[in-house]
Amino acid sequence: MTLVIAAAITLTVMVFAVLLYALAGHELRTNEDLSLRRESDRIIQLIQTDPNWQGFSQCTWVRSPACAQTVAPTPAEDPDAGAGPALPITPQMREVASGVSVAFFTEATIGEDPIRVYVRPLPNQRALVVGVRDDRVLASFERLGWLLAATVLGALVVAAGTAYVAARRGLRPVDRLTAVAEGIAQTGDTHIRIPPSSTTEINRLGIAFNTMLGELEQSRRQQEQLIADASHELRTPLTSLRTNAAMLKNPDLEQRSKERITGALEHELMGMQSLVEDLIDLARHDQAPSFVEDMDLNELVLHCMENAQRRYPGIEWYWEGTRDHILVTGERARLARAIANLLDNAGKFTPEAGEFTPEPGKFTSEPGQVRLALTVSEGSVTLDVRDTGPGIPAQDLAHVFDRFYRSTNARSVAGSGLGLAVVHNIAMAHHGTARAHPSPNGAHLSFTLPLAHGV
Repeated sequence: MTLVIAAAITLTVMVFAVLLYALAGHELRTNEDLSLRRESDRIIQLIQTDPNWQGFSQCTWVRSPACAQTVAPTPAEDPDAGAGPALPITPQMREVASGVSVAFFTEATIGEDPIRVYVRPLPNQRALVVGVRDDRVLASFERLGWLLAATVLGALVVAAGTAYVAARRGLRPVDRLTAVAEGIAQTGDTHIRIPPSSTTEINRLGIAFNTMLGELEQSRRQQEQLIADASHELRTPLTSLRTNAAMLKNPDLEQRSKERITGALEHELMGMQSLVEDLIDLARHDQAPSFVEDMDLNELVLHCMENAQRRYPGIEWYWEGTRDHILVTGERARLARAIANLLDNAGKFTPEAGEFTPEPGKFTSEPGQVRLALTVSEGSVTLDVRDTGPGIPAQDLAHVFDRFYRSTNARSVAGSGLGLAVVHNIAMAHHGTARAHPSPNGAHLSFTLPLAHGV
């Protein structure tokens, strides 16, 4: 950053120095040439007042810094040379005398003295050559050049120093952020936060970094909680499986007991399979589906309802949706799992005929009911699942989709508390929503998905 800023400032100063040098040089030359023209005008006036004036043939540099002489078209016609040094005559000057060329300025030397020369035509085939010493102008050019070079060099030093100080001061918050990031990488401690900075951009970066650390810390806590809860949930069915498997080794076990234990084993294995599938789906969080296709949501819901009817035959299942095709886009297996979890949740909490009620000694006289409905609105479709179970307390509505959350009404029912969390994750992955609604009779859950494009 120091080099870039210093180079930019130096380049800017250098460009201005070059422009200033060119402008000053042009002004010096213009003034010098103007004085030569004025001197030539004065000499022409002298020639006009003295017709016998033959011009000068030498430059003495005594009374005036300028000298002058006339030039003829040929050397033979020139005036006789005097005692002093004469201006150098070139063929182009004789062309001006003969009328072939126009007036011009040029440089020459007399001995070691540089001179600036102006040549202009005169009447009667003559040319006037006026010269002035140029050493002072050239010295001014040289002094100006050295001054501007020193200015550029000084600007480079000052710019480099200023840029270094500014860069170090401006990047100090970045150094702090880097140190914090390195510390987190070494220790793994995500509780550290970046202090606020006075620089707006760095402060925004610090806020974003702190937000990222907060999300990382929360994700780590959720991961640790998931591992702990999964270990706890798997320990119980594994213990039951081990116990039942040991009982099957008993050779004196009756056939009826074997069938009962085998059924229990099958039930435990199905529960473990469901739990493992839930854990795998939760590990995917709300990532986008890996393989998407357009599918009829009506057909998918009816298929899941048929499976739920076989699993919970003592419950009355009602379909209140349409038979029209309702197309959605997504991963069929995950959407089927979300719908199946919603129906399984309703089936577990809806009483069957003959079951005990919460009041001791009483049974349900009528089977419970689960009602499914599909409603299409602008750009989306909603599956509503209503049951006649104990319902969801108002204080638990906001938490039913949390992982491993079990409300007070659900703790007497077998389950891991992951089914509805899977529903929420699958809905988020498909740009949809899952909600729990207050209901006076039973529970009311909904699952909303966007319609397929073009529908």
